[in-house]
Amino acid sequence: METTHLRRGSRPARTGALATAATAVAGLALTGVGASGIAFDIVGGIMGAIAAVTGQSGVVDLGFDLPMAAARAAALAVGTTLLVTAVRRRRRARGACTRCGRSEGLNGAHAEGPGDAQAEGPDGAQAKGRDDAGRTSPAGGGRETWQARGSWQRLSVRAGYLTVLLAAGYGALKVQWGLGGTVGLADPRAFGDVRLWTPGLGDTGVLALIGMALGLGFARTWRPPLRMPRWMPLTAAFVGSVMLVPVGVLGTGLRVAVALGLANPSLEGVSPWVFDVIYPWFLAWGLAMGTAAVGYAHRTRGVCRACGRGRPAFVRHARGEGAAAREGAATTTL
Repeated sequence: METTHLRRGSRPARTGALATAATAVAGLALTGVGASGIAFDIVGGIMGAIAAVTGQSGVVDLGFDLPMAAARAAALAVGTTLLVTAVRRRRRARGACTRCGRSEGLNGAHAEGPGDAQAEGPDGAQAKGRDDAGRTSPAGGGRETWQARGSWQRLSVRAGYLTVLLAAGYGALKVQWGLGGTVGLADPRAFGDVRLWTPGLGDTGVLALIGMALGLGFARTWRPPLRMPRWMPLTAAFVGSVMLVPVGVLGTGLRVAVALGLANPSLEGVSPWVFDVIYPWFLAWGLAMGTAAVGYAHRTRGVCRACGRGRPAFVRHARGEGAAAREGAATTTL
């Protein structure tokens, strides 16, 4: 009696791959629809709330359509869920853990990926003072640390610092307008009698501060303050990237259309160079924040609760130096 075996590329495998691809495409489509205007919904909602409290009108009337905002938020949530489902289906198909994506070895006896290569110093030598888990011990002890290793992780760290610079630049522009500055205004009276608390100025400055804090935290690989769950800063970075990237893409496209003479939008007293700079700025800011967040998530994922693979994300070292201090160190995971 002959036994029929399913070969690679058989119909069930192809069907599963097509289903995963369809799920991913649907997720991307819904996420794109939801993200297309979510930035204006969030900022418009904040400006509306501030205007209701202060009685002042915003520098720009973004408006706030609650039904459309709810529809975009729902599309973004469903699209994100479908993308996560597609990723987990793909991991399951290749025999990896659906939660963390690791596929070989247990409890750290596997290849962690491109971000886990050994760190090297400026002269190419391997860093000294590593503990048993492969993390770099801080010089003075008494701190938690995780040094980025590998080209991808170094890139994500630089992206975190770039996020800080981009957020600071945008925040400085809006704050100086709120304080009466005219840099970037073709008409010094364009915004009238504004104050720092005018909707659209100080509030966006606060959002820039949040972006700076996230970028610096991701770059320095700080444990989230007050031991908050990792998902909180990562969710904030996700929302920030979803706000910035679509606006950057659409705005940059609009400025290209203006340069080609295909559009002539109202600038409302703002210098044209501000729009030429700010939309690519948003795009770079969103991509940098997303890259920094992904690197941070990889570095701090620690031991997977589902499959037990991986190693502690952080090692807490006792105060003091030497092997005795490291032997008494307690490991912590996120």
